[in-house]
Amino acid sequence: MRQASLFDHCAPLASAMPAIKAAMRAVAGAPEGEGRKALPDKLNAVAGASGVRLTAGNVRSISKDTLDKWLSPSDEGHPPSILAVLAFYLATDDPAPLRAMLRSVGLDLMTEEDRRFRDLGKLDAEMKAARKRRKLLEASLQ
Repeated sequence: MRQASLFDHCAPLASAMPAIKAAMRAVAGAPEGEGRKALPDKLNAVAGASGVRLTAGNVRSISKDTLDKWLSPSDEGHPPSILAVLAFYLATDDPAPLRAMLRSVGLDLMTEEDRRFRDLGKLDAEMKAARKRRKLLEASLQ
């Protein structure tokens, strides 16, 4: 046996933000790509429609410079907020940053296909249990 540390569960959090930023960079594409240039406008549209601010200051919208700071692996002073990560998902329709965030605490996202397979497996288990009950009932009638 070994004594559990109070900090054992905190280790994955150290790698959470680099993983989130890496996923956001991969989704955003090349620094000078057309998609990355349009991304601040998409993020601002999502934030405006939701009535939220994506930065802590008085600024109502984000610029490409802010986005670049969020995505920079070396800039630890400007992490994207949770709202920014959620807005990023809504603007890009790619759950990779959310998946990176959840994996840092041992969770994952379930896709529609995953859900269908889960439901199929559940149904199969229920049918197997029902067949077993049926055999027991038939045996008791004989």
